[in-house]
Amino acid sequence: MEIKKYPEDFQVEEVLDIKKGKYTVFKVKKINRDTIDVIHELARKTGIPFGKFGYAGLKDRHAVTIQSFSVDRIFQDNIKSLELKDVELYDFSEGQKLDIGDLIGNNFNILVRDLHQNSEQTIRSNIHEIEKYSGFPNLFGEQRFGGNEEVGLNLLKGDFKAAVEKLLLKDNLDKELADLIKDGKYGQALETYPKLRNERQILEYLSKSSEYSKSFVVLPPSTSSLFVHAYQAKIFNEAVVERIKEVPLNEVEIGDLVSMEKGGNYYRTQVNKANIIRVKEGINTGSINVIAPLIGYSSLVPKSLLGKISVELLEKDGITKESFRVREAPFLGSNGAYRNILGRYKDLSYKIEEEGVRFKFFLYKGEYATVFLKYLTSSLS
Repeated sequence: MEIKKYPEDFQVEEVLDIKKGKYTVFKVKKINRDTIDVIHELARKTGIPFGKFGYAGLKDRHAVTIQSFSVDRIFQDNIKSLELKDVELYDFSEGQKLDIGDLIGNNFNILVRDLHQNSEQTIRSNIHEIEKYSGFPNLFGEQRFGGNEEVGLNLLKGDFKAAVEKLLLKDNLDKELADLIKDGKYGQALETYPKLRNERQILEYLSKSSEYSKSFVVLPPSTSSLFVHAYQAKIFNEAVVERIKEVPLNEVEIGDLVSMEKGGNYYRTQVNKANIIRVKEGINTGSINVIAPLIGYSSLVPKSLLGKISVELLEKDGITKESFRVREAPFLGSNGAYRNILGRYKDLSYKIEEEGVRFKFFLYKGEYATVFLKYLTSSLS
C-alpha cells in the first residue's frame, strides 16, 4: 500500500466549529508544507509574533492540507497581502482564537496505490467487518513513533544518557561522527552533525554541561513531551491489539473504563454489574465509549483484561506508574490521559481508479487515516 507518492494523493481538510469571536480566522491551503513552518514564515514576513497565531492541530507535510489559523484582528490586512510558496490564504472571517484541540475532525480524500488487482471484493469485505463492530481499532499511527518510543522508555527508566544517544545516533550517520557521540565528544560532533534543529540543540547543551537529565529542557515543551507520549502510545496500541483477540472491539467487560458525554463534558466511570446493561446500550448508540489509559502516574487503570495487559506490558519493560514522574526531570513526566479504543468514521466511499483506489471519509480528531486505511485494505497491500 502506497498513500503518499505525490502530495495530491493525500488530501485533508479540517472540520471546525468556529464560534463568534474578536479574532480573524482564515483558511490555509498548503501543498507539501508543514504547519509550523508556514506559521514561522507568516511571522517572519509580517513581524507578528509566532505565539499570536492560533491553530487547532498539526497537519501532514507531504500532502495537500486545508486548515484554519487565527490571529488578532488588527493584523488581518498584513496577512491578506502576503504571498507564500505553495500556500493559499483565503476565506477571512471573524471567530474565536483557535487552540489545540478545537478540532472536530478531518475530511480525507486519499488515493491508495499499489494494491492487488481485484481489490473491490476485499474492500467490501473489510468495510462489512468494520461496520459489524461499528468502527475500527483506534490505534496510533506509525508517524507517532519513529524511535521516539525508545527514547521515552529510556527517559522513564532514568537512563538519560541512553535516551540522548538513541535520539542522536541516526542510521545515516557516518562511523566517525557516531563514535564522537558515543565517546561524549559533543562539541566536536556538533561541527559536522546534520541540520536537525532539536538534536543540535541537545548537542550544544551537552557540549557545555554533562547533566544528561536536563539536556531535554532546551527543547520546546511540545517536542520534549513527544518521547514519553510515544511510549504511552506504544503500550496503548499493544494492549488494544491483545485485548481484541479475546474481547470483540465493540463489547465491554466488567472492570473496563468508559467515557460518556453530558452537556459537553466527558465523564469516566468503571463498568460494574449495576451499570453494564446501560453501558452496552450506550456503546451501541455511540454515546458511551470504552477507553484505555495512556498510562501516567495519576492514571486509573481498568480492573479488566485491558488493564491487566497494560500493566503486564509496563512490567515487561521495567516500568511502573511512578516511573512517569521522571523525578530527575519532572518536565518530562506525564500524569496520563485516556483514549477511545474504538475509532468511529462517517461518510465513507471509495472508487476504483486507474492509479489505485480513492477513499473519501471523515474521522474524528485524534484518529489516524493511515490506521483506518490499513483496515480498509487489509490483505491487499
